[in-house]
Amino acid sequence: MQRTAVCVIVPVWNAEKTLPRCVDSILAQQVEGGVSCILVDDGGSDGSGALCDRYAAGDYRVTVIHKPGNGVSAARNAGLAAARADFIAFLDADDALRPGALQAALTVQRQAPGAFVLWHYTTDEGCTAPVGPHAVTAQQTALARLYLDCLIAMPWNKLYRAELAQRLKFNREYTLGEDLQFVLDYIDLLGREQPGFVYRVMEDALTFYDCSREGTLSTKYHPDYCEIWPRHFAKLNDAVMAAGAPEEDLLPLWRAEVRVFGEGVADILRRDPGPRPARRTKARAALKNPWLAGLLADMRRKRCYSPYYLPLRRRSLLLVTLLARSARSGSPLFGKLDWGGYYLLGGSWHRA
Repeated sequence: MQRTAVCVIVPVWNAEKTLPRCVDSILAQQVEGGVSCILVDDGGSDGSGALCDRYAAGDYRVTVIHKPGNGVSAARNAGLAAARADFIAFLDADDALRPGALQAALTVQRQAPGAFVLWHYTTDEGCTAPVGPHAVTAQQTALARLYLDCLIAMPWNKLYRAELAQRLKFNREYTLGEDLQFVLDYIDLLGREQPGFVYRVMEDALTFYDCSREGTLSTKYHPDYCEIWPRHFAKLNDAVMAAGAPEEDLLPLWRAEVRVFGEGVADILRRDPGPRPARRTKARAALKNPWLAGLLADMRRKRCYSPYYLPLRRRSLLLVTLLARSARSGSPLFGKLDWGGYYLLGGSWHRA
């Protein structure tokens, strides 16, 4: 593989229908120093592997690695090990890069060599607005706000320095959220190698994200959700505190975390395949998670209100379920429960 300025790593699994859109968007990028693409075929039941081979046969910039049945983390790790480039980007096989995306990000990166370049995504596949090398600066203390702005949790909206990223691996232990772990590991490593680094956030959305995909976190039930996400949130909170995040960023982050966890508990009761008594036992066990107890204690200390605070603190499966169900359906019951909890706490805690 010829060394290029940017290498884009794409894990591929049952993506025959969307892979052409993805790969074509990469190969259409005009990048000073060149662009390469590594397709890591994880097997699957469609013709994705053969399609990857056809792309490699037709364009020297494409490399294929066949690594069936090992999962997305192993696929990305294989791509990382094989990449020969100054910078690395990731892309999912059902997403696409907008025209000019990589050169815009690379220009911003070269203007601030020590920065970590991030960008937003669009769900509008037909968006034709031009992108350019325009970015705003965020300090390391903004980590919580960047997470809340959907800029941290995923790996595919960033430009990574290859010599740093290739010292890390995606953790194959996790069935979800492994992306966040990798990004936090990269931020930690970058901070040690470049203590004064800043974030440069592109003003234009550079990636098209296909939110119609099946089996996303919003549609798929994960039986170990309430075991895994506390570990991710604990690591995120440690990183946020180490970065010196201000209180006005910490409080909304904590609210987001208890909402995600509360919805996960409600999902056990709603979608776990076990019998009802087993579902209730599993949900009750989740409510005893030590991470949750620590977070609720922090929220009490800072008087940080969330409608999920009292139901989770009192370990009320009924109230957690009602909150999640009413939020999902848009029922006015959510507002009643929200304000009821607020006034039960004296009506003086910090609201969103």
